[in-house]
Amino acid sequence: MSARNAMAAMLDELMGPKRNVELGKDTTVTFDDPDICKYYIVGFCPHDMFVNTKADLGACPRVHDDNLRLEYPKSDKFEKLGFEREFLKFLSRLDEDNQRRIRKNLEKLKASEENGQKKEDLRKLRDEQEMARLDEEIKKCMAEAEKAGEDGLVAKCKELVEKAEQLGKQRAAIVERMNSNAPLPVPIDESQIKIMEVCEVCGSMLIKNDAQCRVEEHLSGKMHMGFSKIKVTIEELRVCLLFVRCDETFSVELERIRKRDEENEKERQKAREEREKR
Repeated sequence: MSARNAMAAMLDELMGPKRNVELGKDTTVTFDDPDICKYYIVGFCPHDMFVNTKADLGACPRVHDDNLRLEYPKSDKFEKLGFEREFLKFLSRLDEDNQRRIRKNLEKLKASEENGQKKEDLRKLRDEQEMARLDEEIKKCMAEAEKAGEDGLVAKCKELVEKAEQLGKQRAAIVERMNSNAPLPVPIDESQIKIMEVCEVCGSMLIKNDAQCRVEEHLSGKMHMGFSKIKVTIEELRVCLLFVRCDETFSVELERIRKRDEENEKERQKAREEREKR
């Protein structure tokens, strides 16, 4: 929002959306005034909820009138202007966008985990290849040691046997590690990577089993509380609109019965008048 628009919005809040109307002309603001934020009248304005977050909607282009907000529930127009339906549609769009963000982050996390599993499998394959290489080296050393012994080269034979024993220890260490399911050695940068998870409410990427203070900080954050409130409000609005539709249907049915009774009464009156004429 530009500085000019921000200033205009602030003046609207302070002086009302009709601040530029000529003196003497009607400046009354009504519920359905196009400059008034209907979401704020019904409950709350989502534009205020995510300021300076990844879900920031920007400043609301309409006026938040506290007086109209207080008057609306007492008005005979309450739940009859379609504001609740508009509010539900807007919140549902925000919730759908959030659900897409959650799915996207879950897919990213899954891809990351699969990539990590591939690295783990690759390390195991390398260990197996290393064991095969060590087996060949040990066989080679023992064969050369045997030949050196036959040739009377005692010192060389002893050296080759000791080398084979060292190679055998390396192989045994790999076998022990694989059999005990001990974590494979990883580079420092990989060992520092935290296990992540996706918040099912707001879609934020979180460190699994993080410190309690950071967990609480997230739960009390704008995005988490905002999308939690949106989800609860959507359910409340659906119930509210269900009752509104029931009331409307009941009113229509009452009106139909009233008109039918009037028509029947007219028919009876007409029949009485005809009998009296005879």
